[in-house]
Amino acid sequence: MFSALVMLMMASSAKAGGFDPYDRMGMDRDNGVTFMTYFGMNISNFRGLEPGWAMNPKAGFNLGIRGEYMLPECYGIFINGSLEYSMKGARDHVSDVLGVTGATAIARPMYLSLPVHVGYRYNLPHMVGVYADFGPYFAFGTNGKYLLKYDDYSEDVTKNFFRDSNNGFLEAQRFDFGLGFRVGAEYADHYNFILGMDWGITDMLTQDQKHILYTGGYDFKMKNFNASLTFGYRF
Repeated sequence: MFSALVMLMMASSAKAGGFDPYDRMGMDRDNGVTFMTYFGMNISNFRGLEPGWAMNPKAGFNLGIRGEYMLPECYGIFINGSLEYSMKGARDHVSDVLGVTGATAIARPMYLSLPVHVGYRYNLPHMVGVYADFGPYFAFGTNGKYLLKYDDYSEDVTKNFFRDSNNGFLEAQRFDFGLGFRVGAEYADHYNFILGMDWGITDMLTQDQKHILYTGGYDFKMKNFNASLTFGYRF
């Protein structure tokens, strides 16, 4: 009896310092799938713009739902996929816009995104788990605006961000593809704090718009970049 008790205590101690892919702090051993709702803040910008056109980071938001599957017998490896609604974009102060002394340019594209990641999780003592995951994302621009807010009393100008031939500055394609990376910590198998970064690979500008903006032999491109701080609840 005493030997059996000692063996049970040793097994429990070893499990506390490692990872059981089926028992995440009380999770049903027969259920390797969990879901998480989340929301958070974005800090985004555009990469690849010519120095004279470069913009500054802008705050936005993200919210969505994520499904995660812990691979059996893989000691902490998981795959997940999300359906996310996110505001990205950039902003800057520009001068001599349309004959006006100055204005603030604000781009606010909205995306419906599908990130698909592979990651690894390790459980620490005191009901804390840490994890990291990496993979591609696929996004579609649902709506968005490009706004010029003039410094003087001129009327502000608002244009559609996606495929607006009357825009004059941006005529972005709706589809976006890139790579993302996330690191996170989870408490009590429910509460998650996640830091993420996404690098867009797709050139967002249409060929017609690139021809208009092509100056000085510079290969004009515009790609999304986004950093996020997110809170999630797993259920």
